[in-house]
Amino acid sequence: MSAPTRSLRLRALLSEWFVYVLLIAVLLAVVGGGWAYTVHTSTEVETSQVTVESWSETTSFTHSAVVTNDSLPFARGERLTNRPVYYTSVIETIDISYRYEHTAGSEFRVTTDASLVYQGVEGEAQLWQYTEPLASNQSTVTRNNTHIVNATLDVSQMEQTLAEIQAQLGATGTTQLRIVATSRVAGEYNGETVEQTHESTIPLVITPQTLRVQSVETVDASYEETETVEQRVDAPLSAQLGSIVLTVSGVLFTAGLAIARRRRLLRLTPAEREMLDLRQQEAEFADWITTGTFPSEQEFESVITVDTLEGLVDIAIDTNNRVIKDEQLGVSAVLADRYVYIYILPDSPAREWLLNYADMSFDEFDGF
Repeated sequence: MSAPTRSLRLRALLSEWFVYVLLIAVLLAVVGGGWAYTVHTSTEVETSQVTVESWSETTSFTHSAVVTNDSLPFARGERLTNRPVYYTSVIETIDISYRYEHTAGSEFRVTTDASLVYQGVEGEAQLWQYTEPLASNQSTVTRNNTHIVNATLDVSQMEQTLAEIQAQLGATGTTQLRIVATSRVAGEYNGETVEQTHESTIPLVITPQTLRVQSVETVDASYEETETVEQRVDAPLSAQLGSIVLTVSGVLFTAGLAIARRRRLLRLTPAEREMLDLRQQEAEFADWITTGTFPSEQEFESVITVDTLEGLVDIAIDTNNRVIKDEQLGVSAVLADRYVYIYILPDSPAREWLLNYADMSFDEFDGF
C-alpha cells in the first residue's frame, strides 16, 4: 500500500483542525491589517535643527611704507607693501590700514580705536604698559561694505618713545610693541541684539636697523541661525512590506480555507480515511510487523481473512507470532500452525484473488 501523500496528510489535518486553523488565518489578517494601518497612518515626528541662514565677521590688516632714502635695493618713492621687515634707514613712516567686514543682512554700527601699545614683560609677567592712540573711526556697515581705519607710524617717534621709557624705567625685562585695533559692533540681526567686541593685533619688533612685522592676529568668526523643524518619521521599509504581506497572507489563507470548505475539498473519502487509519495502526504496531512474503496455500489448511490490521495484531499477540507484511502483494499475514490469518490492504493489486483464495472470514472461523 502506498504511503499517504503530503497533500492527503495536510487535508486530513485541515479537516480535523479546521476551526482553529480558520481562527489563526483570521487573526493573521486582523493583526496584519492593524499593523499596516499603524505603519501607514503613524503621526510620529522628529525634530531637528536646520540652518536657515549664516553670516560671518572678518578683520584684516595691510601695511606699507614709502622709501624716502635711496639705496641699491630700493629706490626713492617706491612703496613697500606687507613686508615682514622694513629697514629704518630707508623709510620714515609705516602706513597701517585696518578693515572690518560682515556678511549679515543688517546694518551694524562699528566703532574702532587703533593704538600703539608698548609693554615691558619678564617671562609671562607684564611689568608695565604704555598706550599711544593712533586713529579712530565710526561708521554704519552693511553687507559687502567695509569699515576702514587708517593710521601712520612715525619710526623716529617710536624709537624716541622707547628711549624715553628706558631712560625713565631702565632696561629691565623685554620691550614689546603691538598695534591694536579694537572694534565694538552693535546692531540687530533677525530680531536679536548684536553687541560684540573684536581685537586684532600686529606684533612689532624694532631694532636700530629694522622694524619687523610678526604674525598678525585677526578675526574670522562665523555664526549660524537655526530653527527647529518637525519631520514625519516613516516606518522602515521592512515594516511597511511586512505588514502588507501579513495582511494579504491572512486574507488569502482565510479565503482559501472558506472556498475549500465550501467545495468540500478537505473532506476525505472512506478509502483515504482507511489509508490514514492503516498508516497510524502500522506505526502503532510496528514492533509486531515484519516485512516478508505471503506463503503458498499448500502449506496451510485454511486462509482466514481479518477485517482490520488491529484485529490481525491481536491474533499475533494471542498466538505469540509476528505479522508478516508482503508489500508487493499488499497483504499482512499471521502464520499460526495450520492457519494463515490475512489482512488485505485496501489498494492491494491482488485483492480479488486473495478474497477468493481465502477459505473463510475470521467471523466464520470464530463460529466453529
